[in-house]
Amino acid sequence: MSQVPPLRGSSYTPEQIRRNRLIFLGLVLVLAGLVAFCTLGPYDTKDQSATLKAGDCFQNIGTEKQAKTKKLDCTDPHADYKVLKMDENAVVDTLSCSDVPGTTGSLTQSGSGDWFVVCFKDNDEKAKK
Repeated sequence: MSQVPPLRGSSYTPEQIRRNRLIFLGLVLVLAGLVAFCTLGPYDTKDQSATLKAGDCFQNIGTEKQAKTKKLDCTDPHADYKVLKMDENAVVDTLSCSDVPGTTGSLTQSGSGDWFVVCFKDNDEKAKK
């Protein structure tokens, strides 16, 4: 294998150039991986409240004032609440869940085309650590 002389005005050897190219390629791959992770990452922040049904369990991934639900298996340790009733035709008010036994809270949505009330309680089935 013949040695390639360094470029004029350059003091880099072919090995140094190859190593620098590999480092650059590695950095590009790491950056591409980070972009892919941030875009497609494991954090699904889409609200799933409108898809809940009686018997489903969920975790609030939003705030207390602006809840966002993530539907989970009831045995999941993060499934904090269990849906007792989902009423898509309800008049949305603070008394919508008053007739549902065991209710400890409710989620309501009105306005943007979807009108519903979700009555829920604490999930007793979640896995104990």
